[in-house]
Amino acid sequence: LELVVRDLGWSADELMLRPRSKDFKDHGHTLADHKADVILAFFGFNESFAGPKGLPKFEDDLEAFIQETLSAKYNGHSAPQLVLFSPIAHENLHSRYLPDGDVNNRNIELYTASMAKAAAKHGLLFVDLFAPTRQQMAVAERNGKPLTINGVHLNEHGDRMLAQFIDGALFGQRSKHEADFEKLRAAVNEKNRQFFYDYRAVNGAYIYGG
Repeated sequence: LELVVRDLGWSADELMLRPRSKDFKDHGHTLADHKADVILAFFGFNESFAGPKGLPKFEDDLEAFIQETLSAKYNGHSAPQLVLFSPIAHENLHSRYLPDGDVNNRNIELYTASMAKAAAKHGLLFVDLFAPTRQQMAVAERNGKPLTINGVHLNEHGDRMLAQFIDGALFGQRSKHEADFEKLRAAVNEKNRQFFYDYRAVNGAYIYGG
């Protein structure tokens, strides 16, 4: 299928706040450059720190993002298919040095519900990552195999779990088939690394200025 996947997200990106170097082009320019047919949008975690008071702004921003995305023709001839993903849950690692996630999870649950409502309004596919990861984190707590390194960033075990869930949510449950997943993973990681050298250089000011 000549499938091309590009990760255009930067750490702490929000719907309407994506800090970049001075002359870095906006995401719309990049999506057009790559002629995107499908956009997988993962937002809501950073915004959720604003709590219930920040929810109206988030809903307005999400509505604007959806309308902007669905009115564009990044591939040159048709609007992209847009899929919304909620944030994952916050895992309690029972560390005296880390928050337990209770407050975060209450907020993330609110923002997840808001995203589901917006997706339904526009007939978009919505993938709730909050509920299943919260459930799996409870299992991980019992068996002593955490899914994150600090409560919010997944470890390798967590990545594998989430990848399988996303695959099922997008394409349905499939019978298992033989594949060298470690070889595939290494190739994906290397291609992603090479793309980041150009798109997400360590110091973008050297390239874009400012």
